Amino acid sequence: MEKKNWMKQLLRPENKKARVNLFTAFIIGILLLFMSNLFLIPPKEEQTQPEPQMQIPQQKNSIEEELEMRLENIFSKMEGVGQVEVMVTMKNTTASVLAREEKKEQSSTQEGENKSTQTSKEENTVVMSEDSKGNRTPLVVQETMPEVEGIVIVAEGGENPQVVQLLSEASQALLNIPAHKVAVLKMK
Repeated sequence: MEKKNWMKQLLRPENKKARVNLFTAFIIGILLLFMSNLFLIPPKEEQTQPEPQMQIPQQKNSIEEELEMRLENIFSKMEGVGQVEVMVTMKNTTASVLAREEKKEQSSTQEGENKSTQTSKEENTVVMSEDSKGNRTPLVVQETMPEVEGIVIVAEGGENPQVVQLLSEASQALLNIPAHKVAVLKMK
């Protein structure tokens, strides 16, 4: 009964201010609910996607950095080169070719003289290997290394045309890239 009396009192013309306050509080409550959903809880898609995107560049950078260090080590031992810094850019990342098992089934049935039915079914599944702990992983048949896009070599002996030619030829031989993808510059 108290609820009905409270509602009747609220609906009276002299309680207009109470109705406005109640309506305003209701609207503010709804706005707070919407705003908390927008700012506090990130969508599920955003939580799961950043991890795979971060792993690929790390792999690529480690291959580039290792290659750069090895080239710097070799080039710095060449006569007339002096101190050297190398930057290598890659066209793509490492890719793995997985082992696949193909199963093909064909069957044919004949019904009467002229009616025959042929069905074929193909399955292509990835072959899995199991380690000693029971973890299953895809069996990798082949891994392709990233392709070198270009190389920049900055050397103390970069003003000497003979050193420039030696560094360019060595880069072409080691990385199997054409001369126009090799730049040899003088270090300041």
